[in-house]
Amino acid sequence: MRVVAYLRESADPAEDRPAFAQQEEIRRYAAAHGLDVVAICQDVPRPGLALGREGYRSLLGILASGNVEAVLLPGSATLSADVVLQEVMLWDLRARGARVLSTDPADAEVLSPATDDATRRFVRDVLVRVAEHRESLGLLPAPPAPAPGEGGVVVHLVPATDAPDGTA
Repeated sequence: MRVVAYLRESADPAEDRPAFAQQEEIRRYAAAHGLDVVAICQDVPRPGLALGREGYRSLLGILASGNVEAVLLPGSATLSADVVLQEVMLWDLRARGARVLSTDPADAEVLSPATDDATRRFVRDVLVRVAEHRESLGLLPAPPAPAPGEGGVVVHLVPATDAPDGTA
C-alpha cells in the first residue's frame, strides 16, 4: 500500500519527540507492515513564529493526486492535542478517500469506527450530520487550496529504489 507520512514537531523541543525520531518510527512501521512510503510531509518550527500547517497542506495535495491510499502518523496526537480537532482532521482525511494508520498501538481504539470515547462519537455524529446536510443542499466540499507558506514545510519524496521490498 502506498502511503504518505505526516509528522509535526513541536516548537518547544522539550515538549515533543523530534522529527528524526518520528521519521524513524514511520520507516520501521512501514518496513514491518509492507507499506510503501512515497512522501513524508512535516510541519517544522520556525523561530519566532507559530507552528503552521504547511506540511499538512502538502499532505492534502499529495492525497488529491490520487497516488496514495493512506496517511501514516506517528500517533494521532501528531494531528492535534485536542480530541475534537483530531476527529475533524481524521474525518477530513477519510472524506478525501484516505485510510489513516498510526504507528502507535494505542491509536487502534482512536481510529476504530466503534470508539468507546463519548466525545469522539459525538464529534463523528455531528460531522456526519453536517455532511448529510451539505449533500441535501447539493453543496460540494470546497477543494483544498494549499496556501503558499513562508518556508516551514518539508516534503521528503522517497525514491522508488528505497521501497521496503527493494523493488522499484
